[in-house]
Amino acid sequence: MSEAKHDWELVAAQEPFFGVVSAGVFRMSQMDAEARALFYESGDKDIAHLMACFDADIGARPSGGRALDFGCGVGRLTRVMASIASEVTGYDVAPSMIAAAREAVPANVTLTTEFPKGPFDWINSYIVFQHIPPEEGLALLDACLAAAAPSAFISLHFTGWRDGGLPSQSPLAKTKRWLLRQKHRRAGASAEPLIRMYDYDFSEIMRRLSAHGFDRVVTRHTEHGGHHGAWFISRRSDGGI
Repeated sequence: MSEAKHDWELVAAQEPFFGVVSAGVFRMSQMDAEARALFYESGDKDIAHLMACFDADIGARPSGGRALDFGCGVGRLTRVMASIASEVTGYDVAPSMIAAAREAVPANVTLTTEFPKGPFDWINSYIVFQHIPPEEGLALLDACLAAAAPSAFISLHFTGWRDGGLPSQSPLAKTKRWLLRQKHRRAGASAEPLIRMYDYDFSEIMRRLSAHGFDRVVTRHTEHGGHHGAWFISRRSDGGI
C-alpha cells in the first residue's frame, strides 16, 4: 500500500465523513441522523448543479449507461449518480470508505478498491484529485480517460492555486511536512493533518483530455476555503480517438 493509500485508510477509519467534506458538523463526534442526512443532501445539490452545467455548457447530460465515481468515499455522490446512470461503479482506495458507502448506495452500484475496467459512459470525480500528488494523479487521470466510452461525458475536478500562494517546496520544508505526517501516524492522532492538498498544472490536464479525444472542454471555477480549482466538463466526440 502506497503512503497516500495508507493515509486515506487512516482518515477513513477515523473521520470518514469529515475526510470527504471538511466541516465540523461531519466529525464522527457530532454525526447524528440529522448531520448524516445533511451530508448526503449536499451530494444531491452538487449533482443537480453539475447537471445544470452539462445542460448549459455541453447541451446534453449523462443519462443511462455505465458511470464511474472516481474517489467515491462514503458514496455521497455515488448514490445520486445511481439515479441517473443505469449502473455505477464507485472506486476508492480506502476499504473503510467503501464499507461506509455500502450502507448508503442503491442496488445498481458496485463498490471496489481496485481500479475498475471500462468502458464508462460518464466519469465523475469531485474534490478527490486535490488530495493526490500530481504525478500520481495525472497517471490516474490517464487511466480514467482510457476507460471512457466513445461518446463519454466527463466531470472531473482539480485544484490549481490557493490564496496566499503555494506552500514552500524547499527540501527542508518538504522534510518537515514528511516528519509531521510520520509523527501523526505513529501517535494515532487526528486524521486532519493527513488530509493534504495539491495544486495541478491545468495545461497538463488539458493536454491529456485532448489526447483522449475530449476536444471541447468547459471549465467552471470552484473555491473551497481559499483553495481554487475547476470542474473540467466535456463530452468526447462520437467515435472517440
